[in-house]
Amino acid sequence: MAELLPRPAPGVIVQQQEEAWFLLDTEGGEVFNINATAATIFSLCQSGMTLEGAVQSLATRFNVSGQEADIREDVLTTVRTFQELGVCEPSTP
Repeated sequence: MAELLPRPAPGVIVQQQEEAWFLLDTEGGEVFNINATAATIFSLCQSGMTLEGAVQSLATRFNVSGQEADIREDVLTTVRTFQELGVCEPSTP
């Protein structure tokens, strides 16, 4: 079975203000400044995408082929950080 990305925690949204990206925890009141790539990964989490689907989506979006292993590691590191911050929680199949 394909590994799903974690899902956003309730009340967490992504927002852009000019060139800056933020995750807002509307329930906990916390704000996290993130980069555009992390914002894209968070959006992929919102869509219920699989890990491999996210890797392919990012490779296409950033027009890089042959770097899927690096992208996969970046996605895994980012979603682990999201979970540590409490803005994402494990998906249930």
